[in-house]
Amino acid sequence: MAKRGFGSSAQGFNKFSKAYKEKPSLENYVKLRRKNPKVEIEVSVIGGMDPLFAMEPELRRYGFDPLLVASIMDADPEAINEISLQLMERIIEARKLSKTGKTHLVRRGLAVPDKLINWIITCSLDAMSWNDQLHIPRDLIVLIRERLGGSTPEYQKASRAHQNKMNAAMVGEQLRAQGVTPTFKLLGDVFGVEASTVKRWFEPGEYQRETDHWSHFFDKTGKPLPIDKVRKGPLREKDNAQR
Repeated sequence: MAKRGFGSSAQGFNKFSKAYKEKPSLENYVKLRRKNPKVEIEVSVIGGMDPLFAMEPELRRYGFDPLLVASIMDADPEAINEISLQLMERIIEARKLSKTGKTHLVRRGLAVPDKLINWIITCSLDAMSWNDQLHIPRDLIVLIRERLGGSTPEYQKASRAHQNKMNAAMVGEQLRAQGVTPTFKLLGDVFGVEASTVKRWFEPGEYQRETDHWSHFFDKTGKPLPIDKVRKGPLREKDNAQR
């Protein structure tokens, strides 16, 4: 049994853990944590053998061994990794079936319900808290991340889009400095994407503004200028006209 979050052997859980378990709401946890930032609060509220017995028919229906799930209740890292991999395999299979046009996958037993996936994840996390095994297996990390939006969530996509836009504008200006017209098709060839993809990286009129910005960073042959030579004044076209 875990030591942290417990009082003496006679007391069982400390008063903070008891207060949370009696009312395991987000509001109650934050209130307890803010008032007692240094105390240990044992937070497991899901799992246990009795719920597992009740869940056995559901687990068998979707092809999961209840004994394997029992092992995750003990925070067995090998069991957690195995159940995580099985869940990910089932998610992949369901996606493939969905792409072929098959429907009602959950009702037909061909896809694992979201609520069952979430229950297994929360049982794993709570078991790690209960057993004070707070190292999260990587397979479980990948599964949780997938449930939270995958490896390319919205902010990550936005960051990549910003990077693509900056790179395209920089290369476009470098080509322009060499006397080459940087069409979207040419830039698409450079980045290995369709011209329409490059075009979508920019709002109307934005491409010209972005390439103009990079004109300060290259000489008239398209070579990058040393950092101390980067011009902060007029654009190259105006600068060259004055020479």
